Amino acid sequence: MPTSPVVTPKAKPTLTILPLTFMTAALFMTLRNMPIMAETGLHMVVFNLITVLAFLLPVALVSAELATGWPQNGVYGWVGAAFGKKAGFLAVWLQWTQSLFGITSILAYVGGTLAYVLAPDLGTNRFFVAGTIISVYWIATFANFKGTARSGMISTVALAAGVLLPSVLLIIAAGFYVLGGNTVQMDLTLSADNIFPSLTNTAGLVFFLSFVFGFVGIEVSASHASDVVNPQKSYPRALFIAAILGFIVTLLGGMAIGAVLPVDKINSVNGATQAFAALMKHFNLSWTIPVVAFLIAFGAAGQVSTWIVGPIKGIWAAGRDGYLKSHLLIENEHGVPTRLLLIQAVLISALGLLFVVFGNVNTVFLLLTSIAIILYSVMYVMMFIAAIRLRYTHPDVHRAYRVPGGNAGMWIICGIGTATAALCFGIGFIPPSPNPLGLWTLELAIIGLSAFTVLAGWILIKTKRVSTVTN
Repeated sequence: MPTSPVVTPKAKPTLTILPLTFMTAALFMTLRNMPIMAETGLHMVVFNLITVLAFLLPVALVSAELATGWPQNGVYGWVGAAFGKKAGFLAVWLQWTQSLFGITSILAYVGGTLAYVLAPDLGTNRFFVAGTIISVYWIATFANFKGTARSGMISTVALAAGVLLPSVLLIIAAGFYVLGGNTVQMDLTLSADNIFPSLTNTAGLVFFLSFVFGFVGIEVSASHASDVVNPQKSYPRALFIAAILGFIVTLLGGMAIGAVLPVDKINSVNGATQAFAALMKHFNLSWTIPVVAFLIAFGAAGQVSTWIVGPIKGIWAAGRDGYLKSHLLIENEHGVPTRLLLIQAVLISALGLLFVVFGNVNTVFLLLTSIAIILYSVMYVMMFIAAIRLRYTHPDVHRAYRVPGGNAGMWIICGIGTATAALCFGIGFIPPSPNPLGLWTLELAIIGLSAFTVLAGWILIKTKRVSTVTN
């Protein structure tokens, strides 16, 4: 006779709009993508606008409607309501598994930034990077055992101290640099070629992908909707505030880096720290460099902490419907599925060890990012299609927020979002230049690991048990 997991009574919602906004922003806001933006010069303005209109806006609008109509369990509940629980499980499985690859790449960035504080050469040391990935993730995992309130506090502090503060300092310092009559490295020529990027070459497509996936994850905060005070009003407000904040800060940060560093000197990983170091040396404030580099690493670690509980809540909900063994679903006194978090930490540690096995840090970083992009793109397509279907199959379900324009508006918004996600799926297979693995090796590795991930989810669907958990 299987044992039922320990389920604690549902606590009264305590999450207010401010920590929810910070938790949502912490899912995607980071200085990690600013250097890539800076490498595009003035193209970044158009790239950002396209990203907002073709991706961020559709995801935010659709997530707001779905979360206020189906506030339980995020994409598992949304896709499940539209196409059944098997499809819902596949969607949340893709969201969760991509987060394993994505989080590992973010932790590698944490290692590279910490190396900037200690010794820059450590950033390419496979043992240092792997050690950072494993140690930081386990610390963040145990910190999240205290529940949503603790997660919200960590997100708020990490975003404020590790993302917003360094970004503001970078933007202000770059402003004084420019106003002081110093050489601006970015080409500010107002010509069509300099302003409008070409999406007909692979380099432009890869750059566009970097912009889009600088904003992924905004829908993950829906997993906390049931913990929010007055979610029908607070959730969409927090979502839109976080989206606007992220757009403004990352665009200005990219402009700041581009103004200070020549494009051929920008480090794609540590470019923000690199630009800040150049500015502080210019203003004879070099002592601030390690402090700010540490804060940037802390901010990225906080982003990881925010991702720890979000997707796992959807997996936990699916497990309660029979997709996982009941002993894996045990919660602690704070309502946190601790066993699933520990399994997740073990998997992240295994991925972190890939940096030791393969040796080349950049190669592993590239592989993990490509797989995350491909898996997440499929999940977004499922989410957009589900949103359209629910307008017709569940028209009477109350949504405190609705995508404007009626059903036609939903078709247009979801159509744009689906086209963008499909484009990103294809771009995920485009090898960057340089590609240290070689074309066929890289493609086979990406296809093989992506297929294995989907196959594992399909096996869990086929071996689904009858649920022994009462909701």
